[in-house]
Amino acid sequence: MGLRERKKQLTRQGILDAAERLFDEQGFDGTTVVQIADAANVSVKTLFTYFDSKEDLVFGGEGATRDALVAAVRERPAGTSALDAVRGFVDAMVDDYDRVHGLEGFHRTIGDSPALQARVLVTFDRFETALAEVLAAEAGASAVDPASRLAAAQLVLLLRILTTQEVRDLVARHPLSKQQEILRTWVGRAADALAEGLATHPAREPGDIRIQSDTPSP
Repeated sequence: MGLRERKKQLTRQGILDAAERLFDEQGFDGTTVVQIADAANVSVKTLFTYFDSKEDLVFGGEGATRDALVAAVRERPAGTSALDAVRGFVDAMVDDYDRVHGLEGFHRTIGDSPALQARVLVTFDRFETALAEVLAAEAGASAVDPASRLAAAQLVLLLRILTTQEVRDLVARHPLSKQQEILRTWVGRAADALAEGLATHPAREPGDIRIQSDTPSP
């Protein structure tokens, strides 16, 4: 990576760091784009060359998370189901101490903001679309194969429910030292409940990788 690209990455990350700090201190609605730009030592014009909207500043890691989730499924070992791959991905998030705190801050930032709650739905829809393409390709089906889309929606649900109010309340009732354990147990129970419904997408067999078909499934 050249110097120019490194500088762009540092600028982008600086904007995200400033936004995260201000959102945590003042709330999303109480923070202006001007304040974020000032805190990141950039102009408002520069900020909008990196991000399309104020809402996008809350979801700066969306692309990286989506790519990592897709890779976990696409590159899973033979004998590993898509559900197990996603469960392992979510477990790794829970095991990451910083991510547990990051998830808490993410929840706090979203709060009751209708704009951010709507933006969360867009994020998970993008995750579902990306996973559906992988599952359809494995099955040799069309990208619009309903079975693949339904399976992808259920897989993403395992990640999505971590952001629901009931899970947030469950975690908040326990001391910080127990929150990771509570989340991991909850994820395990949720994955077990999904397992039967995803039986049509079993573990990949060795060498069982088919090319995506251009013909829609009947």
